[in-house]
Amino acid sequence: MAEGGRGMKGRGSALNAGSVSDPRGPGDPKVADDPMAHGDLDACGDPGGTRLQDDRGDASAPSAIPAQSSPVGQPRPAVDGATVALEAPACDRCGGRDAAALIPPGTWGPPLPPQLAMRRCRSCGLVYLSPRPTREAIGAFYPPDYQPYRRAVEDEPWALMRLMRRRKLADRRRLVERYRGEGAPGRVLDVGCSTGLFLHEMALAGWEAEGVELSPEAADYARRRFGLRVQTGMLEDAQLAPGSFDLVTFWDVLEHVYSPTDTLARAATLLKPGGLVVVHVPNWDSPERRLFGRHWAGWDPPRHLYVFDRASLGGLLQGAGFQVLDWVCFMPAYFTWLISLEHALETHAPRLRAPLIRLLRLPGLRLPLEPAFWLLNRLGRGSVIAAVARREEGPQ
Repeated sequence: MAEGGRGMKGRGSALNAGSVSDPRGPGDPKVADDPMAHGDLDACGDPGGTRLQDDRGDASAPSAIPAQSSPVGQPRPAVDGATVALEAPACDRCGGRDAAALIPPGTWGPPLPPQLAMRRCRSCGLVYLSPRPTREAIGAFYPPDYQPYRRAVEDEPWALMRLMRRRKLADRRRLVERYRGEGAPGRVLDVGCSTGLFLHEMALAGWEAEGVELSPEAADYARRRFGLRVQTGMLEDAQLAPGSFDLVTFWDVLEHVYSPTDTLARAATLLKPGGLVVVHVPNWDSPERRLFGRHWAGWDPPRHLYVFDRASLGGLLQGAGFQVLDWVCFMPAYFTWLISLEHALETHAPRLRAPLIRLLRLPGLRLPLEPAFWLLNRLGRGSVIAAVARREEGPQ
């Protein structure tokens, strides 16, 4: 589990059994077990379905984390959506409450609450889930076998999978170092660091690496397996000195937080003047969103509370004191596409879902499609996109 601001004071009112409370009521309480996710939309599945092991190889250790149980996508949570407590938030960017329904209530079936709807603010354009589960209720949608809790690359039994995973981590490191420029490596904070894979990659390259992670099991794995400094808890509660980092990263995290405005503001205070923030999110401009519609992996309700286009995310970054330097699609997209395809098959061809997805996951089958995905990335239309921004000079 990861955390990038989830549990911070939001702007929503509570809903329970279809009733809406006074939006001006007391702030929502924080909960220590709120499981935010360090998502990885392009995650390569664990072929063996094995459990995350500790450094002694003991898969039954208390900190072991089960791998995913579904062929590609996320496991279905064991929850009765009809009884989940919901809240109706205002727009986190502008505070408005006039929003058009992009995906209306009732679109997503059980076990999700039938009231869920994805809406776009008519004032500023931010796309967000409303109503949405409260902070106390969201944990039910992050089961223990939630996919992003990945074991060390070195412990991956498949050689091809080790190569692919190592390349992904190296690509992330090279991206941030490209915009960091010349000079010695600095200090990096990964928000929602999960099991510490990216931080470990950065530490090997000479960076002073630190993370914040809400899942005690994932944070413990990062500490024991890699010797990393990882604080367990929420970003707002982490003991971190202002102006002490050169880089803050959010890899597939910001869409999960309850207030991206508060989260980015906190990141700005932690960065040195001129420091970088990298925010990696599902790409609104990808053709997958149009092709798969409500089955697009980027929606992922109710775990994804926001879906950003460039205008809304750029506005949030600017409001937090950042100057956007670039938008980059650089991650391979094949497995993200498979997640969307799996969701569509589950609705339209359920008998074909399992065998077809297993076939499409065979090692090497993606290679003929790589040129097409490479071209989409070059055009800025890949499955996921990174916003690279610099903290403006001056006090925050």
